[in-house]
Amino acid sequence: MQGCKLMWEQPSFRRFTVRGMVLLFLSSVLILTMLTPLEPIDLLYYALSSGLGVAPEVMLMVSDILLLLAGFLIAASLRAFLYAGRLMSKSFMGACSTLAMINRAVNRKGLPSLLAAGLMLAFWHVPSILDAALLSYELHWVMHVSIFFAGVLIYLGFTRLTLGMRLLTYLLGCKAMLILGAYLLVSPIAVYGTYPYPEQLEAGTAMVAMCLASDVTIIPLWARRYFTSN
Repeated sequence: MQGCKLMWEQPSFRRFTVRGMVLLFLSSVLILTMLTPLEPIDLLYYALSSGLGVAPEVMLMVSDILLLLAGFLIAASLRAFLYAGRLMSKSFMGACSTLAMINRAVNRKGLPSLLAAGLMLAFWHVPSILDAALLSYELHWVMHVSIFFAGVLIYLGFTRLTLGMRLLTYLLGCKAMLILGAYLLVSPIAVYGTYPYPEQLEAGTAMVAMCLASDVTIIPLWARRYFTSN
């Protein structure tokens, strides 16, 4: 008991532990909300979309973002707990160092994990695959778990990047969503069979608007960091 009290008095241990607890709480809330068993075609989305007056496709996009965030946060919380554990035990420190070394060797510059996450997200947004997932309880749940795991992979990739490269990677990801949103807007037919054409237009508009909002906020931060560092 006295040893735990002494550890808690160390600022670094207390900082990492509190950070891990906060991130774990946030990720747990998102996980319990987004990974609960859902009915086919996701009745929850339809209820929320009706109440908010937005297309179900928009709610699906929001759920994907929240699942990515949940995976990202739980990976960040585990890393914070690992850093706190390194201060408690030399053997634990050795295990953490081994894990970090494996990540550096396998996940060079974060590209493998970021590429895997991107392919995973692209796979689930193929029209025929997404339509099948929305009509199948089991496949829909697998899609949610996959997107959550993609968030974990994104965090692992970000640990290998500088802050400037993280911002740039985020902007590139937004551009992929911008392309999909623009395609939904200009397509003369419904791309996804489970959603009518008017809802497709609304979802495309929301995706383009979110990407433009991200550009307005992130590009100045990235440019400022780029030019000040040079």
